[in-house]
Amino acid sequence: MEEKQFVVITDKLDKITRLLAIDAVKGLPQEKDKIKELDAAGFKPTEIDRLLGKTVGYSRVVLERLKEKKQPQMSTPSATSSSSSTTPAASTAQVQ
Repeated sequence: MEEKQFVVITDKLDKITRLLAIDAVKGLPQEKDKIKELDAAGFKPTEIDRLLGKTVGYSRVVLERLKEKKQPQMSTPSATSSSSSTTPAASTAQVQ
């Protein structure tokens, strides 16, 4: 296969992939859901940015924020224990 043919085939495959990816997420209401789905499908953040017409780095930031939201949910018991330790201090300050 010649180099020119390879470039043409690669370009066409890229367009088909983009169309399929966009079609797969078009019914999702929020951008973060689209990004999460495309990430789960194996697209890199830079590819997701290109597919959704976003600036470079947008999807990476959204994915990082989604990951950060998951982490506090797992550490919820420690968050409640620290907040309960401040509650008595606040009630003590009101008593004095």
